[in-house]
Amino acid sequence: MCLPLIARVVAVEGDQATVTLLAGETVRVNPALQPDVAPGEYVLLDRGLIIETLQEAQVQEMVNLFSEIEALYAREDALHA
Repeated sequence: MCLPLIARVVAVEGDQATVTLLAGETVRVNPALQPDVAPGEYVLLDRGLIIETLQEAQVQEMVNLFSEIEALYAREDALHA
């Protein structure tokens, strides 16, 4: 399963955007699918593309969901260890 990444836009320069992932890493991505993206906005990334802009409330919901998924995987691993 592939989960998209959540990031915050730092800058947009032509056909490249600089974003900071929630884990703190800064990367450059392509904003072509969301050409009106602006610095400060939260975005969803997949394979180096900004695929969607997010509201701050959505970000928190997604972080909570990802945490729940991580906990489920950890429990599953513990059962099979």
